Amino acid sequence: MLFNYFIKLKFNCRFNKKLVLLVFGIFFFLKASSQDFTVDYAKVDIYLSEEGYFDVVENYDITFTAPKHGIYRTIQTQYDIKTEDGTDEKRKIDIENIDVSKHKYSTTPFFARKVSNDFEIKIGDKDKTIIGPEHYEIKYRVYNAFLYGEENTHFYWNIKPDNWLAPFKKLDFTIHIPESIDLDLDNIYVYSGERGQSAVSPYFEVSYDDGVFLVKSTRNFNSATGESVTALVKLPLGSIKEIKPFWPFWTDYGWTIILGALVFVFYLVWNKYGKDDKVIATTSYFPPSGIDPAMAGYLINDKGDTEDLIALLPYWGERGIIAIEEIPKENWFGKSDTKITRLRPLPEGASPYEIELFNGIFGSRYNSGEKSVLISSLKNSFYTKMDKAKKLLKKQAQVYYDPKANKVQIGAIVGLLIIDLILLFVFLVFWGPIAVIALVPVFAILLYMTVHLVKKNAKGTQVLSELKGFKQFIKIAEENKLKMLLKDSPNYFESTMSYALAFGLLSNWVKKFEALDIQPPTWYSSSTGVMTMNNFSRSFTNTITTTKSTMVSSPSSSSSGGGSSGGGFGGGGGGSW
Repeated sequence: MLFNYFIKLKFNCRFNKKLVLLVFGIFFFLKASSQDFTVDYAKVDIYLSEEGYFDVVENYDITFTAPKHGIYRTIQTQYDIKTEDGTDEKRKIDIENIDVSKHKYSTTPFFARKVSNDFEIKIGDKDKTIIGPEHYEIKYRVYNAFLYGEENTHFYWNIKPDNWLAPFKKLDFTIHIPESIDLDLDNIYVYSGERGQSAVSPYFEVSYDDGVFLVKSTRNFNSATGESVTALVKLPLGSIKEIKPFWPFWTDYGWTIILGALVFVFYLVWNKYGKDDKVIATTSYFPPSGIDPAMAGYLINDKGDTEDLIALLPYWGERGIIAIEEIPKENWFGKSDTKITRLRPLPEGASPYEIELFNGIFGSRYNSGEKSVLISSLKNSFYTKMDKAKKLLKKQAQVYYDPKANKVQIGAIVGLLIIDLILLFVFLVFWGPIAVIALVPVFAILLYMTVHLVKKNAKGTQVLSELKGFKQFIKIAEENKLKMLLKDSPNYFESTMSYALAFGLLSNWVKKFEALDIQPPTWYSSSTGVMTMNNFSRSFTNTITTTKSTMVSSPSSSSSGGGSSGGGFGGGGGGSW
């Protein structure tokens, strides 16, 4: 009838090509959706347990009309349900104890089972095809699929789900009730047809005998793709054990407890191995003896910054090792530059990071006799020297730290990486994507905080006390006190400015001396005119900014856009089993 209807419609529309294509498309879909097999007879036996689960045994007599490897059985496991009091609830059922008799089969992997909304049993041999009649028996156990109301406990199960891509010609099923429960025919309802049909199905005969509901389809029964058969059994309240989680909060939000515990444990480790002993800042007008500005900058925040090593330039200038000259831009579109001139070698006993930085600037010019270097010539090449100098600075600073803390730091990094991989799996399996999304920033913060898992020893604590006092003085120094210091030590500004630079307080420190009628450092010059403290402050700040960016600049790598053939979204494919 359907075929004749569309044939007539085609001629009435005067061979409308689009309609013809639509008709053939519909028939193609119907053909494809049938999957080339029919279910001649299905028999399903269900055994309810007082312990809160039930066992299912499904038997199918199937006829394949085209060569196929086998069938697959999909069971929905994630549901959005509404309770009797109108509350929305998400329900995840569990499928266990799967067995398929006399056939090869595979199931959805455990990990995928937890994060997906469906469970699949795939039956057949990839190296073998079959055609004609075939019998399949599938067994499995279902947990968390009873509905608990105020008056009854409900068994509510799709005997034949609507996503079977083949027609069912005959369907019988039994529901075995636990011996302790006494029911009758008023306790069972069978529905069939398209989703949403609420009238009791006329296509089944139901009987009850010795604790078993026997349901048989009538002769005129036929269930097509998109139609389902559902059984509802009302059981006495309390007859089926409700398997509740020990702690409901853990079931829904246990991941928050794990994250909280992870942060707390990290805090305990930091408190023991990363938190410095209480340091009382000792007021000091000079840096600690034997501590250069690079080391001072490292010890004040436990890491080697570019500013710490750049601070060696004014430190060398004050000691007469180098001279620095600002070279203004030659035209409107030009750029200013800085020239560093070597006046004498580093003194004996210079630290390894000083030597690395100094040789990085002048080393290649020793043999040629050149003594001056333009900062611009170091662009895209000096960064390797800077990186190595930072590593040497860190290594040299370890004499001020507890060696146990360093081992704990390495252990914490490795431990966090391992724990993160484990928790990614656990969170995704038990709590889903939201828990994983929350884990990522917490993990990133903790991993970043491992840089603070360093603890100074007694020597380091003493030096830190003096450094903090000196840094505090640089912040709050008053004019009268600076005048007294300059009177006793005329080079006080020059000898301290490199430390102010390492502390990130150079501009503030220079401003305090602008009104004190002192001359700027003689090792720094500029061709822009007479050098005053005000001019020096502006000029030297620009020089340091440019020098810093140049010394850490690296050449950009070539790129093809970051993609490749077949590497984007929309991946996947298709085919039939």
